[in-house]
Amino acid sequence: MGFVIEFKKLLKEGTRVKVNIINIRVKTIITNENIILVGFLSIRDRKENIDRDKLKLLINEEEFDIKFPFKRIKVIRGLAILSNFYIIKIPIEKLLTGNIHNKPFFIYKKDGEIVLKRSLRYNLFSNVNNYYTSRAKILKDKNTSVYVRQSAKNRVMITVRNINKTDYPKEQIKINLAFLFSKIIPKNKIIMYEKNSSRYEESASVLYEKLIDLGYKNIYYIINKDNEKIKNINDKYKKHLVYKYSFRHYLYFFIAKTLIGTESPGHAIELRTANRHSTKRIYSNKFNYVFLQHGVMYMVSLDSDGRSFFRKGGGMPRNAKIIVSSKEEEKHFIELGGDYEEKDFYVTGLPKFDKSIRYKNADKIVIMPTWRPWEFNLLRVDAKDAPYYKMLEEIIESIPKKYKNKIVLLPHPLVINNIKNTPLNKYIIKNKSYDEILRKTDILITDYSSIAYDAFYRGANVIFWWKEKDFCMEQYNGHLMLNDNNAFGPVCYKKEELTQNVNDLYKQKQKEEYIKKYRKIVEFHDNKNTERLVECLQKDKIIKKVK
Repeated sequence: MGFVIEFKKLLKEGTRVKVNIINIRVKTIITNENIILVGFLSIRDRKENIDRDKLKLLINEEEFDIKFPFKRIKVIRGLAILSNFYIIKIPIEKLLTGNIHNKPFFIYKKDGEIVLKRSLRYNLFSNVNNYYTSRAKILKDKNTSVYVRQSAKNRVMITVRNINKTDYPKEQIKINLAFLFSKIIPKNKIIMYEKNSSRYEESASVLYEKLIDLGYKNIYYIINKDNEKIKNINDKYKKHLVYKYSFRHYLYFFIAKTLIGTESPGHAIELRTANRHSTKRIYSNKFNYVFLQHGVMYMVSLDSDGRSFFRKGGGMPRNAKIIVSSKEEEKHFIELGGDYEEKDFYVTGLPKFDKSIRYKNADKIVIMPTWRPWEFNLLRVDAKDAPYYKMLEEIIESIPKKYKNKIVLLPHPLVINNIKNTPLNKYIIKNKSYDEILRKTDILITDYSSIAYDAFYRGANVIFWWKEKDFCMEQYNGHLMLNDNNAFGPVCYKKEELTQNVNDLYKQKQKEEYIKKYRKIVEFHDNKNTERLVECLQKDKIIKKVK
């Protein structure tokens, strides 16, 4: 069976390690209650006398038993592997309040200490770029989908998230058919999109309208059919809209020559879609990709675990062009993003800023912290138990009583639906876009959200709430690019500081010291960002007119 030859090549982990545990293959069964992993292990024991029955599977901080139904055979290597057939049962309930993406590890303990820890690999003998994905198990009563997938590095990943529309069999069939049709259709489309292919208010929509005005005919914009903004879009732009979840949407996703979006390529179809063809397409590097950014990314450092998707080769296509607002922001990508060079960037400013306005009578105090990936599922299960929710409560309590009727809560899009079912719902304005709310914003309170740059550009004052900064940066395994010296607004660590700064800054002009700090990160203020970007795209022939 060739096992011995393969293992001699693949088990070379140095003399420091006396025991190697290698997963040969994993298959998945998902029921309403459990995720069941079955497969084969190779256990290479160098005088440690490892007891395989003491092996455990570790996910986050939770340990799960590994069952070996057959007795171990030590005489013949091939039979030894076959005898190490294992079954692992993981109760889904244990993962509901954990991370979105969960990495399983084999561990072995001695005297209560972990002495061996190995990632669970998907399939030792397969191509690591196959992106195997199990069928998503839909748990309607929990508003949850669970699936097991192969990561870009061949690791097993267990994903637990809200139900996607593409999880349902009907959509899976449409996606697979679109993939088949894409094999015989020329790949010449340019598709544009914003967050979750649902919005029409940021840089992608601004650039889209500019390109249509310039006579480009192969440009298409993906948008959710239920978006209220569609009725206000000019008819000449409506002609090139493609509705999300339509067969045309899926087909254009597979045949696009270029993707231009404010978010990662996954948003061009559906974020975290459990479809192998879609995932493989996202990571294929077989299309041009222009990353407009949904906001200035000079905030949580790009070398943090939570920003790995935006590193070249991590989640960002290697041929990506990234739009930044200054040489300082470009430097951030180059130094902390891995493998980036100056040629990967267009220093033009974000197109959305060209149409960013603020009303003269703006009087709202808007609260918008960024989301916390490590709390995502906890918020889904019971929002009021989450530290994120308690932070929102503390910020609201800190605002002076005379301004309570001015408060607008603007939770991150990924958590807003969970907050709507709580007492804080009274501060959320229904059916209003972020752009509409920012037009009425006098003060923005945030922690590490890029919306701070958007609000300040419009003329609002920004206050930073960093009470839990050190803890949050530990979770991100990174650091903030902003600090007490370069933040373009007061930094608060205590409720009393926040109360004082709201009193001091409400209905006041931005201070010159904050303006100077801001303009080191956002250089352009001439409303010509879109023009500069179009010139760059034309020069590099990323966009071309077709007859």
